[in-house]
Amino acid sequence: MTGARKLLLLGGGGHAAVVAESARAAGWSVAEYLDDDPSTEVASTEVGLVRAGALDDLAGIAETAEPPAVHAAIGDPQWREIWSDRAARLGLDIATIIDPTATVSPSATIDEGVFIAPQAVINARARIGRGSIINTFAIIEHDCDIGDFCHVAPRAVLCGGAAVGPGSLIGAGAIVGPNVTIGCRVTLGAGAVATTDMDDDCVAVGVPARPLKRLSPQARD
Repeated sequence: MTGARKLLLLGGGGHAAVVAESARAAGWSVAEYLDDDPSTEVASTEVGLVRAGALDDLAGIAETAEPPAVHAAIGDPQWREIWSDRAARLGLDIATIIDPTATVSPSATIDEGVFIAPQAVINARARIGRGSIINTFAIIEHDCDIGDFCHVAPRAVLCGGAAVGPGSLIGAGAIVGPNVTIGCRVTLGAGAVATTDMDDDCVAVGVPARPLKRLSPQARD
């Protein structure tokens, strides 16, 4: 195959628009996406994307002679995981997208399906779990460990040795202190500062951050 490799996005919302532009800047050919919602077509055309069908059409695409790589450009972590897993079971390649303006240490580990947005920084020996989003201007310092299908929102900072469990959201501008562990499926609110460990399944806010409410694993906001 010659030229840029073809990439198909799963999802056509605002996050997909950001992923599409970063993917093109990184050398991918991306023009199509799958989404169950036809109304996404209006905004998607502004970033050069065309809806090629619903998400369930992925099985047929996997059977084509030269199937594209895919990336789950879906904000919700549960659906991002569901569709990443389905694509993998269909034998499709799961693409990791790293914007060319991001800084990624050569000693960092980046798993499949990760999106690293413009101007993000991943420092030495950090690990980013599969399907996670490291958003615009986010900083992941040395020796951090980000679990699968997390989202580190714009301008959030994880100090050295911090850890974030699978499915967690670190809100915009939030800070996780050195060696602090954030549990699984935690939402750390925008601007919060976590100075102590956080248990699984909670929403935490404030400076310093304190749990605002507990969530059951099935009842996610």
